[in-house]
This record gives sequence, C-alpha cells and structure tokens, in this order.
Amino acid sequence: MRKKSEWRRLMNSFGYATSGIRNTVRTQRNMQIHVTMALLVLLLGWFLSIPKGDVLLVFFSVFLVLILETVNTAIEKSVDLTVGDRCHPLAKAAKDAAAGAVLLSAILSVLVGVYVFLEPLLQFIQNGERRVIHIEERGDAVFFLVAALMFIFVVWLLVERFRPEKKEDE
Repeated sequence: MRKKSEWRRLMNSFGYATSGIRNTVRTQRNMQIHVTMALLVLLLGWFLSIPKGDVLLVFFSVFLVLILETVNTAIEKSVDLTVGDRCHPLAKAAKDAAAGAVLLSAILSVLVGVYVFLEPLLQFIQNGERRVIHIEERGDAVFFLVAALMFIFVVWLLVERFRPEKKEDE
C-alpha cells in the first residue's frame, strides 16, 4: 500500500513539472523564442551533418537557456505574488538577476553556436558541401574568435562593475 502512494506522489510530481514547463512555453514570449531557436539550431545541426559530440555541446547550451528561462519565470511570478503592483528595489534586483542569468546562458549558446556551426556553414555556403567537420579538424580562427568575444564580454563586465552610478536626478 505504501509503495503505491509513493509511486502516485512521484507521478504527481512529474505532472506538476510538465505543467510548469507547458505553462512557461504557453505564456512567456521569450520562452517561445528560445524554443523556436532551439528547433532551428537542431535542424541546422542535422542539415550540416554536425558531429554528435558537437551536437551534445549544442544540446547542453540550448537546455541551459530553457532551464534558466523557466527558473526566471518562477522567480518573476514569485516576486509578483509577493509585492504585487508595488515597485520595490529588492524585487527589481531579483527579477533583473534572474533575467541576467538567462542572458548569460543565451550568450554562452551563441558562442557555442559560432564555434560549432561557423566553419560547416561557411563550407556549405562556399561550395555546397555538407561534410562532417570534427572539432579537431577545424582551424584555430573560430576558436580565437569565440575566445575574443568572451574576452570582450568579460572586459565589458569589469568596466560596468567600476563605472560610477548615475544619479536619479541627472
């Protein structure tokens, strides 16, 4: 008897989780954009014959964005429930931080996408070939491009950290 109730509780928890995902996809425009982009990227990977190991990198980064968008929605809904229509600086900070986590994961996904797709896509555009290009075969140019973009982003974060705050009355 106890095993049956434990099984039912487990099944209920899966139901709640899928309901949360379904609700997020139905109600959140950004999640709809992320899901659409995920499908397009995965189709592009299939079309360009991206190797399985590279597709795993893409899966990881895509699902990280989807996960964080779901968590962002949960945080936004919780904050809205707590503060209602009032504007509170801590509520704003919580919502902005959650949105920032989604943005960071999206930036990671773009960098992974550039690293995985750029050379195969250029090869297809230049000569129509859809040949598997393993990471080991790729030139260093794409790696250095991605590393440079990441470096620029980190420098921007540092500059933002030390930039003086703007005053409200200015």
